[in-house]
Amino acid sequence: MTRSAKVTSIDTLPLVAAALQKFRGESAVALDDLEIELRRIVEWIHHDRKQYWSKERDRAYENLTQARLQLQQARVSRRIGDHEPACVDEKRAVARAKRRLETAYQKVDEVRRWTVLIDRAVDDFQRSRTQFASWLDTDLQRAVAALNQMSESLVSYISLETPADPAAPTSAAGNDEKEDPGP
Repeated sequence: MTRSAKVTSIDTLPLVAAALQKFRGESAVALDDLEIELRRIVEWIHHDRKQYWSKERDRAYENLTQARLQLQQARVSRRIGDHEPACVDEKRAVARAKRRLETAYQKVDEVRRWTVLIDRAVDDFQRSRTQFASWLDTDLQRAVAALNQMSESLVSYISLETPADPAAPTSAAGNDEKEDPGP
């Protein structure tokens, strides 16, 4: 199957080729920028958030232990006979410490869950990035080369001189002789 194109301006082909080259360069820079940003995000979720919430969980556990100890001490020191002291502030501190510990455990689980999801997304991106980079380096380069070749061929074609038609009259004198029937 032959393919043809209606070219109305030969000057457009090099402009299209240049635009494709510019697109290739800008795309390569964008892919590199995305790669750097992905590394930053992966580092943040794998290390920063994991360490932060693990430490917060440990700290919350220590705070809960301390709050329970203070509640126990308040109950013992404020007990009068069989009467149980209210220890409202200490009970609130224990409840607050329990909530913080629950939150820290939830965050540790969320970091673990998001780590898996982000790793999958990064793998998907890497596959797509590799395919796109390959396309930029191969198919796009071939297209640019083809456009340049077409441009050169068209310029060469236009610069050719048209050969004279042997059947066509060559001068005005030859035309006069044909019109004169003679004696």
